[in-house]
Amino acid sequence: MEEFFIFGNCPNSTRASARFQPLSWWREKMRYAIIAALMLISCPPATAQWISHEIDLPSDAAGGGTLALTVYEPLSARYPEGAPVVVEVDGGTSWGSLSNPMSDANGIVQIAFLLPGGSSGGRSSGGTWDDRGSDSILAVRDVIRYAGGQLTDDDGLTLADTLSVTPLSDQVGLIGLSNGGNLVIVTPSLYGPFIDDILRWVVQWESPVSSQAAVSDNSKVALSDCPVGVSATVGLTNPRYLAYGPLELSMNFSDLSYNASDPYFRLFHDGNGDGVYSTVADPASGCLTPDLNLNGALELNEDYPLKTFTDGSLEVYSRPVTQALHDSGLLSGGWPSDLDDLSAATAYWSLREAVRHYRGATAAIPGLEGMVLCSREDHVQGDPGRFHIRQAFEGWDHTGAWVRINPDPTYVLEVDSTVTGPLPDNPPNTAPPDWSSPLYTYPESISNEIVQTAAVYEMADRARVGIFRDSFESGNTLRWSAAVP
Repeated sequence: MEEFFIFGNCPNSTRASARFQPLSWWREKMRYAIIAALMLISCPPATAQWISHEIDLPSDAAGGGTLALTVYEPLSARYPEGAPVVVEVDGGTSWGSLSNPMSDANGIVQIAFLLPGGSSGGRSSGGTWDDRGSDSILAVRDVIRYAGGQLTDDDGLTLADTLSVTPLSDQVGLIGLSNGGNLVIVTPSLYGPFIDDILRWVVQWESPVSSQAAVSDNSKVALSDCPVGVSATVGLTNPRYLAYGPLELSMNFSDLSYNASDPYFRLFHDGNGDGVYSTVADPASGCLTPDLNLNGALELNEDYPLKTFTDGSLEVYSRPVTQALHDSGLLSGGWPSDLDDLSAATAYWSLREAVRHYRGATAAIPGLEGMVLCSREDHVQGDPGRFHIRQAFEGWDHTGAWVRINPDPTYVLEVDSTVTGPLPDNPPNTAPPDWSSPLYTYPESISNEIVQTAAVYEMADRARVGIFRDSFESGNTLRWSAAVP
């Protein structure tokens, strides 16, 4: 396997080189010209410092108003020719944040924003909150277009007009945190032709890329009726799990039960068959737990609750759970008026599951690259096989796109030279031999922000390699048309 090293002289960084492998695509006749260009990489300052700009961006998603953005400008650019740009999409079911996404990052222009209908710190985005639906997707598209110089703010200024450093408008990336990792795939899938000259890469951090992961159909169970300030969970997975699937997990729904009067979970797996969601008091936490024998795990003779998202007015279960409920005959009296039926749930998840949009995203933007981040203990999921990470990796990999699980260790050391211990160094487009092994994940001793920043550095550097490669091969410095293997 061929390796290529870009050497720099960065006294404030322990990273001596940035490694890209494999590089079988390098054409021999271009090698030295490209190496000469890449050795121009500059060294960012040792401590990140920022100038923030409050931007109001006109957008069709904002109902005739504007989207609230905050742009964080570095004091110097990562490269001599300018600074790459990253747009962050927050996780959860919130409308986002305007805080600095990666406060320790150097040389990168970062953009934080609020989705339509959201507000924070006295600022707000116009439009109506749609629980990360079509308007939210449109908003992400327009923020990317602003990052790429296609749109102007309400003063008629582009991003380049606003900044002192030069933003590299053809080297924009996205980082989706947790549930934000769905928006960053659905957006290029649906709006690729608007942003194909702009968007180069996507990072997803511990993202629930399928509906089952989003609502935690196969994860730790949050305990009920906890004392104020107490949060507790039990078990790791649903014991009714049967088999992995790239779009959906196979689950046994034979003991599904519906109890409209239950104060906590009206739909659940009824392990003991009594028709109610059965719990006992947990003496350790003071909560109510379905772990009736208090052994820390959930067995088939114990209940497992099924949770929902919301479409803004109605509740919605995951695709498989909605299908199982539809087929079960449990609702012979009629479908509940506050619950999305099968058709509505299918339409809802069609805009919110990355697993069904990887192929569309990479088809719309040939050469789009991805990185999937995961630590030893996921911030939500409990499945030892990390099915959501596998689904994300395979979503990229099965399209033929370049994808890697976690950044190269040299980039982690660039962010924080004090990091110690064995760090995962996963080859691109190579699945772990064992998805339950911790060896491909980052230890919990390394903060999420360090890993996220390292990922952004690596993906930005890869995009720059691609730009240089295409520049030399086609003479077109404004377009990036092929993936870096």
